[in-house]
Amino acid sequence: MSRAWAFPDWLLPLPATEREACIAEATADLSNRTADFDALDLLHDLTRHANVLLRVQGAGTTVIDDQGVVRYATASDKRCQELEEVQVDIGEGPSLEIARNNAVLPPIGFWDGSPGAARWPRFAPYAREAGAVAIAAVPLRTHETTVGALNLLNTKQPVIPVTDLRIAQAFTDAAMGCFAHHDRVNSLEQVVDQLEGALHSRVAIEQAKGVLSERFHIPLDEAFARLRGYARSRSMKLKALATDVAHGHGPAELNLQR
Repeated sequence: MSRAWAFPDWLLPLPATEREACIAEATADLSNRTADFDALDLLHDLTRHANVLLRVQGAGTTVIDDQGVVRYATASDKRCQELEEVQVDIGEGPSLEIARNNAVLPPIGFWDGSPGAARWPRFAPYAREAGAVAIAAVPLRTHETTVGALNLLNTKQPVIPVTDLRIAQAFTDAAMGCFAHHDRVNSLEQVVDQLEGALHSRVAIEQAKGVLSERFHIPLDEAFARLRGYARSRSMKLKALATDVAHGHGPAELNLQR
């Protein structure tokens, strides 16, 4: 005969906060997608949820392409994008290192004489110039290996706490689990193929953002919001829409020439 489960008094559940509810919803969003989900769109959502729900002032992702090279994929803003790209250019930095191993990087500073400056001396001046108080990262990982990283930027105190790093890892694990959930990825090679496709999509999207920014005289982040909003509202592939816009075509709502 079964009996109802009862929490002991010391485990009685407390009312959830609004942030806790949003974290639960974000985790569900990252792990549940349609069978034909867009890999880059998923990475953008990962970046957005991290930037909004964690104690950071910026977030981005880097992934390893099919040649084993770490590439910038997504960023919450221009500053994060530039920090990701400069690491790729100089071949040094926390985003590159964490993308290649399975270790969590606690927040690390870059002032003169700091551990970050000693560990990545060529990158440290760029971090300081960007106003980075600390950078942290968690790996994007499969059961087999690490295929990228979620990178987290603090430009003011306090820096991201350990509990938020655990949430960040849960976000990345949910996102990577989305691939396997739809039986689209059965091997490491297929994971890399999916992420390689995301990198190709990023090029078209960056071009489309530039076109819309110039066309409507709006910031790049607003241009991306318009592009993505249009694609989502009509269940379109973001890359396909971006490619049309980048070539001067696309729907009338995104083309002043029509």
